[in-house]
Amino acid sequence: MTMKNLIITKKLNHNKHLIYIVAMFLFANIAFAQETDSTLIPTSYINIVGRYTEGKGVELRFIPDKKSVLEVGFKSGFIIDRMLFDSTIQRSETDTLVYNEIARVSPYNDGQWETAISNEKNLDSKSELEIARDFLKNIDKKEGGAFNFEKGIAELKEQKSKEDFEYMIFALSAIKNANVADALGLSYTDKTAKKGETYLYRVRPIEKSNIYEILSVDYRILVEKPRNGFNNQVYVKQGDTELFFNWIEVPEISGYFVERANPGESTFIKLNEAPIYNLGGSSPTGESRSGYNDKNLINYKTYTYRFFGYTLFGEKVQFAEVKGMPKDLTPPENPFLPQPKHVKDKEVLVTWKMNPTPAPDLNGFFVARSDKNEGEFKVLHNTMLPKNSRTFIDTTFIPGEPNYYLVQAVDTANNVSSSFPVSVTLIDSIPPVKPIFISGKIDSLGVVTIIVEKNKEKDLMGYRLFRSNSEEHEFSTIYEGFMNNDSLDQKVLTEFKDTVSLNSLTPIIYYKIKALDFNYNQSEFSNVLKVVRPDTIPPVIPLFNDVIVGEKKIELRFVPSSSEDVNEHIIYRKTDLQSKWENLNTTGPKETKYVDTTVTTGTTYYYSIRAKDISGLFSKYSSTVYGKPYDTGLRPSIEKFSIDVEKKNIILKWEYPPLKAEHVFMIYKRDDKGKLQQYDTTKEKSYTDKNVNKENYYAIKVITEDGGQSKMSNVLGKNIE
Repeated sequence: MTMKNLIITKKLNHNKHLIYIVAMFLFANIAFAQETDSTLIPTSYINIVGRYTEGKGVELRFIPDKKSVLEVGFKSGFIIDRMLFDSTIQRSETDTLVYNEIARVSPYNDGQWETAISNEKNLDSKSELEIARDFLKNIDKKEGGAFNFEKGIAELKEQKSKEDFEYMIFALSAIKNANVADALGLSYTDKTAKKGETYLYRVRPIEKSNIYEILSVDYRILVEKPRNGFNNQVYVKQGDTELFFNWIEVPEISGYFVERANPGESTFIKLNEAPIYNLGGSSPTGESRSGYNDKNLINYKTYTYRFFGYTLFGEKVQFAEVKGMPKDLTPPENPFLPQPKHVKDKEVLVTWKMNPTPAPDLNGFFVARSDKNEGEFKVLHNTMLPKNSRTFIDTTFIPGEPNYYLVQAVDTANNVSSSFPVSVTLIDSIPPVKPIFISGKIDSLGVVTIIVEKNKEKDLMGYRLFRSNSEEHEFSTIYEGFMNNDSLDQKVLTEFKDTVSLNSLTPIIYYKIKALDFNYNQSEFSNVLKVVRPDTIPPVIPLFNDVIVGEKKIELRFVPSSSEDVNEHIIYRKTDLQSKWENLNTTGPKETKYVDTTVTTGTTYYYSIRAKDISGLFSKYSSTVYGKPYDTGLRPSIEKFSIDVEKKNIILKWEYPPLKAEHVFMIYKRDDKGKLQQYDTTKEKSYTDKNVNKENYYAIKVITEDGGQSKMSNVLGKNIE
């Protein structure tokens, strides 16, 4: 059996949960690595992780990131160097660090391997020792053969991939199993380290590599009381017969497992055979998150969950225990709503239907109304109607306007279902609203074109158009355009033509109009439309001279048309240069700016402007300008930040204004380097830190779900004696 087959058959499935750990270890942070010109000579790093254990010392694990460098270390051994850390050392001065050699380590000889394997009682550990020994013996044997020029580089890449995978599997055993690390000479325990001191360690092979320049990564550790455990908050979201869990990952652990104790039981069962890894990258706030979804649960029963992960030393640790209760999210059946009836002058009867046998958790009904068949509906009564109700009388409907009704069914879990909106046909005694003229103009032949804004009444029949040569004179009917209620052509005429003489001493012609419905209810007169007999010269083109873009607005500044007969300026807008201009708004003849507040952050808007004179002549469109509103992403900072000490716990308190977006407060705390580091998160406006040091300094930042964040608060500190 080849080394490759041996590794795959014995270890592939067993070590899935450590692949992510190895990636972290092989490419660990290089705190004081020397800078080299990679174009001159390839480099290899020897990375280190460590921890302090009370009564044992500082335990180090190390491994090169290149297999050939590991081969050099196996043959000649490794040197362990140490020095006391000096906080005054600058990054630029790392090449002057003075280390002292404290130990040399090498792999076991044949006798030591046999003793270690025979003394190992755990079958998994024994298997890992055997694989490590085989890897050590075969490390200098290279795969190869006749080179196929047709396949070429592809074969070389495949061979390299196999070797890299073999090295990855080997590294799994070397890192997670202390016995394997000792046997391979890839670990060392410094029993002389003094508590309270900070040390720098580095590891280097005794011999040099013929291929790589080997750089030893400086590893710093403070010898203090070891961490007792991990406490990482897990957030729970209720679902219907399911629960959703989410947590922020911490660098020290990965490869997560979830266990559950059913309601009323104390025995936990493992829920996932394969470990959970975050393969989707970081959240908008830069944090890595993982999650789990547990399905097929019983609603309104409390379940207990424990969450575990693996440390860089291959140890399984629990970091959270939470409880969760799924709840009913299934709404009742949708009520069926026939058309409501206008039964009396001030009463509309709303009747609905349900299945003969409704759902047992049906709780009651709400009846709502709107003037549109979609959007917001207003509930018409203060208390829920009983579950056996099937009718409701509305006395607050709006005569002459559309009235749409819907009925909502509610169950005992407050789940809501809704009928389709249905309108009522009212007994009509209300006339249409006063019509509005859109425009009126005369062409060079004396043909007047008048356009009216169509009334919104559903029973609109048409219009009567009136004309006069003076506002003080009586207006005469010149046109009646009514739609036949029985006709298939259901279009109401909104454009009217009239012919007048251009040779007249009266420069203005006056028009009025009335709207009528099919019950011949007649609106009041519209406002007077003044149509000026035409001139032949259009206005001078107005010009934009500045565009000022804000977060939620675009301010347009322009030079108005210089023509004396200008009546108004028309602002146009579009979001696509290939689209037609859309009328945005109008301004007076002397206005010089317009502020567009109907904009969306991140969208580019294009603008143009035209002048219109009293004869209805338009100037040409001005040159196009554009603007794009932006989101600064800055959110309000916390206020009234305070810090206090209670029973050797540090209490942080602050205030924060209401914010629509979901948000959390990120707690920062200074580490032993004096730098603020992410420490914890909370949704509350206070925080208690029980893990205090002699000196404790904090700051707080607000993070929102849409990617926004506040400025960092001021830093407050407390000393604990």
